[in-house]
Amino acid sequence: MQVQELDARFPRRSLLRRFGAACAVFVASWSASTVWAAEGVRVGGTGSGVGGMRLVAEALARQPGAPAVEVLPAFGSAGGIAALIEGRLDIAVTNRLPNAAESARAGFKVQEYARTPFVMAVHRNLGLQALTGAQFAALYAEGAAVYPSGQRARPVLRLPEEIDSRLVAALVPAAGPPHEAAQARKGMLRAATDAEAAELVEKVPGAFAASTLAQIESERRPFVALAIDGRVPTAAALASGQYPHFKPLYLIVRANADVRAQRFVDFLLSDAGQAVLAAHGHLPRRDFRP
Repeated sequence: MQVQELDARFPRRSLLRRFGAACAVFVASWSASTVWAAEGVRVGGTGSGVGGMRLVAEALARQPGAPAVEVLPAFGSAGGIAALIEGRLDIAVTNRLPNAAESARAGFKVQEYARTPFVMAVHRNLGLQALTGAQFAALYAEGAAVYPSGQRARPVLRLPEEIDSRLVAALVPAAGPPHEAAQARKGMLRAATDAEAAELVEKVPGAFAASTLAQIESERRPFVALAIDGRVPTAAALASGQYPHFKPLYLIVRANADVRAQRFVDFLLSDAGQAVLAAHGHLPRRDFRP
């Protein structure tokens, strides 16, 4: 992926173009597949969820008579729902429920299958494990913000109305105003999806971004989920209430989903499927009350 620094005067237009390009790649890959239409199940959506879906698909494949499952590269919650509506996916994995406009186009069955700690991720090469809230908020300051080590910090921004932007302010209230001010500055790193944000953290020295423990652990990313003000983001801490910040994960299928898609859903919600998720940064449905 080519790293781009986008002009902050046009963040929405630029991000929407990149989201459209991701969807175009998805359409091309779908059009090239002929076996899937007859035999397999296609799953896709948010970068917070597709890593876990791959692990569950691998476990399901070891079961007798399991359907073939293809988990596509992440292209976002909205892209997953759109592809499901158009019949290009059997199952969408998302961080949000379908909105009114999406629900008007198709009937859905929706299941919240897990939650995952919302985290701020840095590359492990930084050698950083924790920050105070004040130190974290200062990373969004105008100018050359630096980590305690003195290395330049590079925030990766998402659109202001996205759940990630709202959760940053909830995670560290003092970061809300400087994070909002950073949205208006030129030369900032910007990501359209969870997957793109993770790629920037992996490739740009000093970059940090909102992520989830599920994405980091299921995709084996070389990241550290920062502890902030002593709060360590683990699934156990989320379950106990010691760490309250999370993103929900939903499975969405069409109301008339076929038996192959339902087989995948049933396995994911089984003890075996939930155990796979629990081992990779998820708080599975069995361990919380929706």
